[in-house]
Amino acid sequence: MLDEAKRKELALEHCKRMTSGNVDWMLGLYTKDVRFEDPVGSVPMIGHDQLRPHFQRAAEAKTVDVAGVPVAAQDGLHVAIPVAVYMNYLPLGPTLTKHGYLDKPANPFQKRIKFDLTSIFRTGSHGLIEAVWVYWGKSDLSLLDPGEE
Repeated sequence: MLDEAKRKELALEHCKRMTSGNVDWMLGLYTKDVRFEDPVGSVPMIGHDQLRPHFQRAAEAKTVDVAGVPVAAQDGLHVAIPVAVYMNYLPLGPTLTKHGYLDKPANPFQKRIKFDLTSIFRTGSHGLIEAVWVYWGKSDLSLLDPGEE
């Protein structure tokens, strides 16, 4: 098991790597058989091959993660972190609009999306993330004009 400080560092490192846009660097933080559910209730992505396209879309959208304060569980495995995520409307926005999460903007090339979410990570003694559950709902999304971040 990792101590609380190490688990909190992993959660913050996740945010740093998501912001980097470097997909291979992002994947290096996770076990080969990672389970990643974003959002909770969707079909989980299992392993690097399924997670890679998710991270590639995040990189294409110029994702920026602004981490809150991580909180460690007493079980020695889990850590939670609130995150404000900012990304370009494209390429993910049209899917969110299709499912009723966002209104369609007049100019999608000039809009950003903000997600207010909480991620839960399960870590292993090897120092990698084994599972991720990302919690967000319709009321946690908003459209922003450039510069509103």
